[in-house]
Amino acid sequence: MEIRQLQHFLAVVETGSFHAAAERVNRTQQAISRSIKCLEQECGGRLLQREARGRRVVPTQFGLMLLPRAQAILAEVKDFQGQMENLMGSGRKLVRIGAAPTAARILVPTVLPRFREQWPEHRVQILRHVTHVALERLGSGVYDIAVVDAPLEAPGPAFEAEPLFEDWHVFVAAPGHPLAGRGPLPPAALLEHDWICLGPFCRSRLHLNADYERAGLAVPGHIVETTGIELTLRELSSGRYLSFIPWRLVSEELESGALVELPVERPDPPRWPTILLSRKNEPLAPALASLAELLREASAALPAGPPRAIT
Repeated sequence: MEIRQLQHFLAVVETGSFHAAAERVNRTQQAISRSIKCLEQECGGRLLQREARGRRVVPTQFGLMLLPRAQAILAEVKDFQGQMENLMGSGRKLVRIGAAPTAARILVPTVLPRFREQWPEHRVQILRHVTHVALERLGSGVYDIAVVDAPLEAPGPAFEAEPLFEDWHVFVAAPGHPLAGRGPLPPAALLEHDWICLGPFCRSRLHLNADYERAGLAVPGHIVETTGIELTLRELSSGRYLSFIPWRLVSEELESGALVELPVERPDPPRWPTILLSRKNEPLAPALASLAELLREASAALPAGPPRAIT
């Protein structure tokens, strides 16, 4: 039994529907249904049912037995987290930021010194997560704000989303890779090489597959997938792999020459925004408002330069 499952169960009970619960915690309705089903399997009985008259979802007898216990468990967890924060922070106020890998790597570090100067009494937690995890934790109150890649679907009515900057994917390799330094490359020329990519089930894989499908080719198959940019960069530096990766995530390596962009023949790559997320109808505290403004300023200072399209 997981804390997340109990949170999903309470969300359904409190909202009366799987759809509304999914919006509250920013997950898909299918994900909430799977979570509840797993919880029911562990509990050994159905926890939710539809009212005999009406469409509202209500607890079963088993669900009514679980409800106060779930509420008590989550209250204890929240109380414990508060006590730990007070203990670790020595009474300091806490600011919690959920950040996707690109934001955590190129944006948040640039604003921290100024924020610490302005708000020295605040303790800062920066937690790096992929977008859907950051959204869920922002919705449940674990994070105060989040700086993440815009999700493939709208974040939902519980959030305020503000675009900060755009990103796009590029093909990259180490300078010693066999394809480095060659002229315009047709996508087919990359198929026989080994890849290391961020994934699975992320925007990079979706865009890579779409590029190859548009070219009428099979999608690359020799792929190592990882969720860690540090591992990806280390393996790329060996010269054994090439990658398809967000440009801003590796902009420092491209500028220093540690990596090179491969000139692959393709139309203009699709772009997506990195967004600043907060909870709707919940004004930011002064320190958070200051942090948000610093993030906006740092985003505006990032290079805009669109990559040269090779067609």
